[in-house]
Amino acid sequence: MALSLSNLLFVGAWYIPVMFASEFIYFKKVPLTRSKVLALAVIMLSFAGMVWTVIQVMRRSRRRWFRPVCEWLFLLLLLNALESCRQTVFRVPLGQLILFFKHPLGILLSLLVLTGVLWKRRWVVQAAAVVVGILSPLAVLTFARIAVAILHPQQVSEAVPPPMSPMREGQPRVVWMIFDELDQRLGFEQRPRGVQMPEFDRLRHECLSATNAFPPGYNTSTSMPGLITGLRISKAVPKNASELELTLADSGKVVGWTELPSVFDSARELGVNTALVGWFHPYSRLLGRSLNYCAWYPMSNYQPVSAQTFGAALHDILESAWDLHGRRMYVSMCRATLADSMAVTTNANYGLMLLHLPPPHQPWVFDPARDRYTLLESQNPRGYFGNLALANLFLRTLRRGMESAGLWEKTWVIVSADHWWRGSPDYDRRRDLRIPFLVKAPGVNRPIVYSPEMNTLVTHDLVLAILRGELASQQQLVPWLDAHAAVRMRPPAGSDEE
Repeated sequence: MALSLSNLLFVGAWYIPVMFASEFIYFKKVPLTRSKVLALAVIMLSFAGMVWTVIQVMRRSRRRWFRPVCEWLFLLLLLNALESCRQTVFRVPLGQLILFFKHPLGILLSLLVLTGVLWKRRWVVQAAAVVVGILSPLAVLTFARIAVAILHPQQVSEAVPPPMSPMREGQPRVVWMIFDELDQRLGFEQRPRGVQMPEFDRLRHECLSATNAFPPGYNTSTSMPGLITGLRISKAVPKNASELELTLADSGKVVGWTELPSVFDSARELGVNTALVGWFHPYSRLLGRSLNYCAWYPMSNYQPVSAQTFGAALHDILESAWDLHGRRMYVSMCRATLADSMAVTTNANYGLMLLHLPPPHQPWVFDPARDRYTLLESQNPRGYFGNLALANLFLRTLRRGMESAGLWEKTWVIVSADHWWRGSPDYDRRRDLRIPFLVKAPGVNRPIVYSPEMNTLVTHDLVLAILRGELASQQQLVPWLDAHAAVRMRPPAGSDEE
């Protein structure tokens, strides 16, 4: 039972990284090394040993208060383990769980469990211990997979970036920002009272803004490859660490992402230096051949332990047993992503920069009232609006950086999203597939509202038209978009999962 409890408590550290090491290597930046798996084995065995020791002491202790304290501690640890399983194994959205417990059946179940714990705590503890013991074969399986990982550690290779090209006089410059899960309806049109996004509002008053823009796909897996290749993608399946198999929506053909030409390939042929800062996809392994600079970060649930050394891995694994670990990793990633984005957008040597930015994607980690990160922010659906403020902070920081470098007025800025907020039904029971699409041309501009239905897949061609010099001012945007009516379509059928 002690070993099984330890296994359940640290499920976030082993379920995907160890049990599905090969299947999810695509999403990992740092491979599963011997140091990591040894640290995991040491911690799980040590914790199991401590639990076993406490059980032995409890059985021999004559102090009446000691057993109840141990029982309550066991229930708290088991509750934390169940929460880890919800997030990692069952992947039940917190919003759905909250809605269930607001339902009369959920309220009744909660009252029954609470009554049972308060009235017959020892019976509940014994029953829970039996269930945990029944699950003990999972711990054996975990250690078997750990042994395999020790014998066969993972290895991945990163592409070597090509050398920088000399800058051409008058070369256009494009900064393309994709805010993950930025929603048109709740971010702009029906923004709740009190939610402030001044930088986005300021940008909308000096650029073209589309009100009926749809993303290429239902999720990040299909949408980002679609935007970068300019092709409609209906399905995306990782093949290995450096390849994503894509199903083309128009032909049904399955092809590797690395086999398709990208907007960066075309930009490099034009002599334009390219940069990409992002997360989720291993961009450097997929597109490194045509990127002069690339920085990408994995999602914490795919790589909860990113440390390279044994000691640092011990710390990450211990922290992974608690919900704050994923939030802390997300905050660290946001800070690193913003710093990387600042470095490339304020560098005049780059002509095309794609920023796939984490906010407002969950976890909710921003306190707009204090304008700072927080690890204690509520996880209910309204936390999305706090992360909208974080997206606003990103835009404000990047704009000020480019203004200080004297590059804002010289740069085409495209702001959009990879998909809408998929958690909106948990908030107000409504689902709107539209995303923002804002285009600012160099120089002084006026607000233009573009209302025809369109798909942001067209951004691929728009970027190349700008880099070729076919578009030079804001006045040319509307006729150009009207001329590309063939790409006006809603996303192909797919899953809301990443």
